[in-house]
Amino acid sequence: MTSWDSGRRRALAQLEEHLAAGRVDEDIVPLLDAINSIEGLYTTSSCSGRIQVAASRLPGDKGVMRVIAKWHRAVTPMEVEAVLAATPEPDVWFAVHQPILHVAAKTLELARLVLVTARNAGFKHSGIQGLGGRYMVEIMSMEKLEAPLRLRGIDLVEPPLLPYLVEAADAMLEKAKERLRRLEAAFTQLQAHSGEQ
Repeated sequence: MTSWDSGRRRALAQLEEHLAAGRVDEDIVPLLDAINSIEGLYTTSSCSGRIQVAASRLPGDKGVMRVIAKWHRAVTPMEVEAVLAATPEPDVWFAVHQPILHVAAKTLELARLVLVTARNAGFKHSGIQGLGGRYMVEIMSMEKLEAPLRLRGIDLVEPPLLPYLVEAADAMLEKAKERLRRLEAAFTQLQAHSGEQ
């Protein structure tokens, strides 16, 4: 067995463990199945996109940021307002995170195919990241939003204005989920073609 095959086997076993534990976003499972059924490909990590509220001085502070609430679906202003009211944190950010997947390809030709497929489905911020024993393709869309709800203990978004922010976030997340559905259809088609060969 090659290192590629053993790596693929480990990644797929880990995915099964995460599925059994409920740690995989349900709406991305059919896409992961389609990709992982294609010989020469496997997924290593994924997120179907989410809306979150997090505590951090600045967004993206790794190791410092604490996620207070997250949803992989549209939210209501009341949900966000309740989370904000319940946290004493002085710095709180509201964010939309785009879908992201990492796909390992056995050959550069397959990596290019994954990249073209992703970009054609609207994932314009995708690229090939690793060149070694495997070619790692990061698939990412462009929907992203980060806005402070509270800084230094001062609430920056008044409750009557929160629905406007939430409406924009929900619309961005739905757009991202639609891209995921297009990507799933594209990989399902690739899966069908690979099975014919």
